[in-house]
Amino acid sequence: MKKMFVKSISFSYLFNMVKWLASTLFLLTLTLGYADIQAPPRPGPTYKFGLGVAKVAFSSVYVIDSIYDRVQYDSLTSAHTVGIAEGVSKTIFSTGYGLAEMATFYKKPYGPINPRYGIPPADLKNNFY
Repeated sequence: MKKMFVKSISFSYLFNMVKWLASTLFLLTLTLGYADIQAPPRPGPTYKFGLGVAKVAFSSVYVIDSIYDRVQYDSLTSAHTVGIAEGVSKTIFSTGYGLAEMATFYKKPYGPINPRYGIPPADLKNNFY
């Protein structure tokens, strides 16, 4: 029976590759973020796809936002019942609209499918001050 020799890869080589990959992804993220800040949004397929990605990525914030709104204007019991239910339903619908916008980003119109569910409230500045 013929023996097969496999060249082993050293740990330092793998560690250097992981460092290189992580730094490359970090720089790519910074570059794309800077480009997004510099370019004003224009209606087009990339704008619609970006709206869809934002809705899918940040739609879970609706749960916290709905609880906060209920605490501010109603009671704590209402926040833990109605606020959670309202936030979960907004999250589900916003995620669905985001997936639909990502699937149909190449078709006109290039605006949001449902303007009621715009970009989710990702800043949450009122929730923690």
